[in-house]
Amino acid sequence: MSEFIVRENVYISDASSKEDLFKELYDKLKADDLVNDKFLQMVEEREENYPTGMDMSLVSDSLPNIAIPHTEAEACKVTRVIPVKLNKKISFNNMIDPEKELDVSFIFMILNSEGGMQTDVLAKIMDFVTKTQGIEELFSLDSEDKIYEFIEKNF
Repeated sequence: MSEFIVRENVYISDASSKEDLFKELYDKLKADDLVNDKFLQMVEEREENYPTGMDMSLVSDSLPNIAIPHTEAEACKVTRVIPVKLNKKISFNNMIDPEKELDVSFIFMILNSEGGMQTDVLAKIMDFVTKTQGIEELFSLDSEDKIYEFIEKNF
């Protein structure tokens, strides 16, 4: 799975809303030619209709909530996972109970140019977050290099 994560696309964000976060990521990913012009609108619409927030307290009280936003293959030019630590918690609706909001501290944005791999990539991210020994360390790291090194070593 680590083949889908590259150092240049590990980020730490100061965004304070989903909209700001998605715009910031769109600008970076578009500049790197990883997504097309449709990406921003499509990821916002998909998140609105199919929320991706995950309540990690069901796994462990020591884990922060995460989100795994993604969109359709037609908006992506590559298949990649984009890890993003959020310096400010951002509200995402719960994937299981969309009426509930969760304060999210970390996202794994999925770019999937191939379409059919979405479920497999999502399952691998969930396995990584729920089964990696010492995963709490990932969420406390404060540099993109350290986040990448942790993922590269453990994913």
